[in-house]
Amino acid sequence: MSKSARLKKIKEERMKNDEIFRKKEEERKSKPSKAVKKFMRKESFWVKLVKFIMVLPFLYSGFFYGGITVISIFKKTIDIDTYVGIIILICLIAMLAALILAFKRFYISNFAVSLVSVLTYFFTTKKYFVDYATGKVTESGNINPQYKYMIWFYPILLFLLCSFILLIIAVFRIVKKKRKERAKRYNAPTKSIVD
Repeated sequence: MSKSARLKKIKEERMKNDEIFRKKEEERKSKPSKAVKKFMRKESFWVKLVKFIMVLPFLYSGFFYGGITVISIFKKTIDIDTYVGIIILICLIAMLAALILAFKRFYISNFAVSLVSVLTYFFTTKKYFVDYATGKVTESGNINPQYKYMIWFYPILLFLLCSFILLIIAVFRIVKKKRKERAKRYNAPTKSIVD
């Protein structure tokens, strides 16, 4: 074999190796990473529906009416102490964090944060708005506004309910995964005694 033929053969092999390397590199780049795969993991329609329902009471009762309440307290248009507004604002921020945790699939943390924040928000608004305003208005002989405030602040309990449903789903998934791992471990082939 002549020198030029050998060089030509080596060059063809390099080009072939370069082509294989380029294809492997393109495949590697096109494949999503493990983190992306975990994030893109399919969820059932019902879980997505629960998350969507969870957003609605937060936007209505938390973000809108809670925001109006906080602004009214800070502007002193309502005769309530400022610390109540601070408590409500902290609860709203915590509920937003719980919502983010739900969409990131940290359902146990989501439930813990939403339990504390929703119950604090609920009892604070119940004490300072529903009960207090109802007492003030009924003393003056006007119509009882309790239902108006209930419609404003009570839907946030649906947020907590959705969070609880997501927690139950997460617990069932964990139990199912543990059972599958245990069954796989128990059904694994054992080494022979003779070996």
